[in-house]
Amino acid sequence: MKFGLRSTTGIKSGISRVFGRRLTSHEKANRSTRLVVDRFDAVDGIGLEWASAKYGDYYATSAAIHAAVRTRADAVGRPELRVEKSTPSTTSSTPRTWQEVGENHPLQQLIDRPNGSWNKAELIRSIESNLLLWGSAFLGIEKNESGSIIELWPLRPDRMRVIPDVRKYVRGFVYEHAGERAAYLPEEIVWFKHFNPLEEFAGLPSVAPARLAVDMGFEAAKFNRNFFANSATSGDLVITNDDSPSTDEISAFYTRWDSRFKGTSKSHRPLLLNRGMDAKRLSITQRDMEFAKALEWSIEEVSRAFGVPTVFLGELENSTLSNVNTFERFLWRNTIVPELKLIEDCLNRSLIPAFGIAQHEYRFKFDISTVEALNDSEDSQVTREVSLVNAGIITPNEVRTRHGLQPETWGVTAKIK
Repeated sequence: MKFGLRSTTGIKSGISRVFGRRLTSHEKANRSTRLVVDRFDAVDGIGLEWASAKYGDYYATSAAIHAAVRTRADAVGRPELRVEKSTPSTTSSTPRTWQEVGENHPLQQLIDRPNGSWNKAELIRSIESNLLLWGSAFLGIEKNESGSIIELWPLRPDRMRVIPDVRKYVRGFVYEHAGERAAYLPEEIVWFKHFNPLEEFAGLPSVAPARLAVDMGFEAAKFNRNFFANSATSGDLVITNDDSPSTDEISAFYTRWDSRFKGTSKSHRPLLLNRGMDAKRLSITQRDMEFAKALEWSIEEVSRAFGVPTVFLGELENSTLSNVNTFERFLWRNTIVPELKLIEDCLNRSLIPAFGIAQHEYRFKFDISTVEALNDSEDSQVTREVSLVNAGIITPNEVRTRHGLQPETWGVTAKIK
């Protein structure tokens, strides 16, 4: 099943299932969704504006966007993603504990090797990159003839259409490319989405609020390139004292001008004008336009929108070892850890039930214990917990409970030494 796309028969049957009958009035549980369903064509779906292919172009044309996406995707892909099984508590007052299922469990095997072409790190990085560029990420769940899940495929968000439903919220998804369509039921898609206050069926990408600054930086860089490509000279105004030249005369003048002066190899050649012509400098300098400031502002706006400190976007002028470490802790604590939680929740909500497993019995969990940037905060947390126990404010068993450990007989009142 190459690239995760269905055969023609599968596409037709899938679309038939997705665009089935309309619900009767007594089946409509979500009254607000009905307003959305009634206002769009089911074939086109939702999210066209927020899944513009232009968002993906920024990754290839903006150095700041590329650096921000790559930094976050690489960070999200670093921690190991584990599958854990819940161990029932011995008493009603103690919480469940979680243990890793091991590499031979089908869920762990699926996430470690999602398909024949992708590995786990690539899959996680693609999820994060798509979330940042389009606000949504989709994993297509593929099954064999017996109904067992065998593959996960990342799908391009700009080709995905979300089909709302008044009873189930989402009726299905349609993936469209080159005029062909593949339909997916809700249980065949893992949907990751950043909150969008303007459209409930489409995520808001981090690129969106930074577009204006990025476009300005791009145009400034393009102007600078053309400035040097044209001999590093500004535009001139040529004044003629004669009557207005004809169109043919103007065209001939520009042809001769370009042939003599256009390009860096022809820089600083002497200018010779016809009789009756005078040349005047008509431009402002790059200093007047604050070219460098425009590029700096573009980087700062991307930093704010993506939650990535400017030091990771190549702005190293004022960086030191101390503040770089601080910025790295900031990145992990305020940006990466919440994103890991979002990915965990989406996988636990959609992928585990698709396996026919009770959601409360298994979970996906990123192991962040080996992340150096978080170790200092963990050490501080341990020191604080020891101080609270020694002060008699909490007991060792309460600390053990926080970390998912079973209570001990000595942990009722004893102090930690």
